[in-house]
Amino acid sequence: MAAQPKEYFDIETAAKKDSYLIDTESLAPEVLASKFKKFSGVEKVFYLAMVGAALVLAVGLLYVKTKTLEVQSNTMDLKSKITQQTTQQSEYDQQILDLASPNRVIDAANKADMKQTPSNILKATK
Repeated sequence: MAAQPKEYFDIETAAKKDSYLIDTESLAPEVLASKFKKFSGVEKVFYLAMVGAALVLAVGLLYVKTKTLEVQSNTMDLKSKITQQTTQQSEYDQQILDLASPNRVIDAANKADMKQTPSNILKATK
């Protein structure tokens, strides 16, 4: 025997005949449609405005969160660059101190057969 197709199920008729135990407050499409028809125009506009506001708020929050993460990423990149440049600057300062040390200057003068004479030394004054 072939399977019989299911008959259309009408909630309002079933609830009147008590043939099925169905709560008229259920979320069946027919019940929702009948309840939505009972709303006045002002109520429909209000509820649609609330749904629209919720959607706009959700999109706005996602946008703000995305921008916040972007700014944090840029901040981390800049901090990393600052740290690298600070390290490089301190290395350069150390090299300058090493190259300008008095011992190095005296060693270079001795290799070039230069002699230190007190009369050639000048002191800077204001």
